[in-house]
Amino acid sequence: MKSPETVITNITFHNEPKLSEHEVDRNFNERRLALVPLIRDFISANDRFKGREVGVTFAEKGVSSLIAIIETPAEKMVLKIPLSNGFAEGEAQFLGVWEQAGVKVPHVFEAGVLGERSYTLMGYVDAPVLADAYSHDERLEKNIYEEMGQTLHTMHAAPAKGYGRVIESKAEYSKFRDWIFSSDMQTRIKYVKENNLLNDDKHGSIDEAIKILVDFVGDDGKSSYCHDDFGGSNIFATHPMTVFDPNPRFNNGYIDLGRSLMNHISAGGLDEALPRLIKGYFGDTPHDKKVLHASVLLNCCMKLPYKHKTKSLGVIQNMQKYLAENKGLLQ
Repeated sequence: MKSPETVITNITFHNEPKLSEHEVDRNFNERRLALVPLIRDFISANDRFKGREVGVTFAEKGVSSLIAIIETPAEKMVLKIPLSNGFAEGEAQFLGVWEQAGVKVPHVFEAGVLGERSYTLMGYVDAPVLADAYSHDERLEKNIYEEMGQTLHTMHAAPAKGYGRVIESKAEYSKFRDWIFSSDMQTRIKYVKENNLLNDDKHGSIDEAIKILVDFVGDDGKSSYCHDDFGGSNIFATHPMTVFDPNPRFNNGYIDLGRSLMNHISAGGLDEALPRLIKGYFGDTPHDKKVLHASVLLNCCMKLPYKHKTKSLGVIQNMQKYLAENKGLLQ
């Protein structure tokens, strides 16, 4: 790999990709390094950058994707390349749908395949993320949690069909039950049970939560364009807020909202954020509290295996504490 500040024709790499220290991320580290020469070739062959001086800086954050900030004298862009072999297509597709719905997102210039991996080239947003721009108290004072809920509701307004990952612009599964009983989902749930990360009597039954969700969603296949990681680290502090970095999934809106709530629960000490997010999402429309809590429990099961492998004990304890205190919501 080229050393920092090495100029390749008109391209300057200002740093190297930051590598994860966790063994579970070893394959991701290898893929990061292998992508660097492909990024050089991509820039060299792209007419957008022809004849220009180009600087490339790899972002410090980002576990599941390699983020390269590309800068020329005229503009600044972001090249995002997912690292997971099982990562869904569709980021450009989803951002486009949300942009049409009136949600502020980075504008997509192009999308395609780089080597064996998909990429999205989009506009750079010069703003901090919400998590860095405002403290929890400031977010409460400025009604940011309510705005987040409203924004997520708008993102879910466009109708979709099917569930799960995006494959050739369509959903992986036609029915919700096929997604929730898929091998990936069941492998995660099995890991949680075998490692005793959650206990049915203490934290609530995951099998009961699944039944609640399957009965609620039904078999009509109606779904939404879901972010699957909607939180303060994936929203820029602009006015209105700018949503970015989705993990594109077709699903029921309750699942996506439950994922966002789980993100806040895992951070700990943000209990006041949860009712604000829910209020922003549903407004004055009644919602099913049992279904929403079943979604939170399911999303905890989806996240816990990785947190356990990376020894994120604080996050695990935050989830366990919340689920123990609220297990009655499944009744």
